[in-house]
Amino acid sequence: MMNKEKTLFIFEGVKTESKLIEKLEHNFLGKTNSIKCVFDAEIYQLYRAIKEEKEFFENNYKGEGSEDFKYSEGSIPILISAPHSVKQIRNNEYKAADIYTGALIKTLSKTTNAHVIYKTKTKGDENYTDKNTPYREKIKEIVKDHHIKVVIDLHGMSDKGDSYIDIGTGGSDNKNLLGCDYILSCVKKSFHNVNYSENKYFSAKGELTLSHYCSHVLAVPTLQLEISRKYRSKESKNFSFMVNTLSQMIDDLNDEIIHHL
Repeated sequence: MMNKEKTLFIFEGVKTESKLIEKLEHNFLGKTNSIKCVFDAEIYQLYRAIKEEKEFFENNYKGEGSEDFKYSEGSIPILISAPHSVKQIRNNEYKAADIYTGALIKTLSKTTNAHVIYKTKTKGDENYTDKNTPYREKIKEIVKDHHIKVVIDLHGMSDKGDSYIDIGTGGSDNKNLLGCDYILSCVKKSFHNVNYSENKYFSAKGELTLSHYCSHVLAVPTLQLEISRKYRSKESKNFSFMVNTLSQMIDDLNDEIIHHL
């Protein structure tokens, strides 16, 4: 007896799995009752990306719960921020979330042991304000208590440009690095196999940016990284590629920081 209900199959590969599904269709399901989707990568990548992004896409990417942000303590002197993981309000209008920057930063917390802070509810815009918001006050506390040496502010850009990652240092003079240009050299070396650009799409030089606050108010060298939309998606193995790329960069940067202490 054939199953009349629709059955969704999500599998990693194309060849072997397809043959197995064909046998199931022939013997049990029928040709019209199955929906097949090939992820063409490790299937757990899909699960992890969706799981980590869930708290951000709730309520149409305005987040869930009452908390404005969350912080996860790390063990290395690097802090990663994702202030646009949910929608923001700028000039009294909603601004789209940088989707999957939340999932990225939560994953990086596990792969690198960096400190991470990220927005979980829509409230203002941490990258466009001169106010001492609770988010910024928490960053100030983390920097002081854990002797943070570098802040990385993680954002998302469209996939229309020719870069996978754009590195914002405050402009061609790298003013947000506070003279610690070895940081940029280390990051560029880690990105040797990635199509990256410098200060091309967003340099983070504006005085309202979080990068300016961290570097010029808290006196911590700061980078803003803009990640292409292509690498911020549950539907692509590129998400895993970006996790691995950023994890390696953070590990290399931590080694370089230790060397310069």
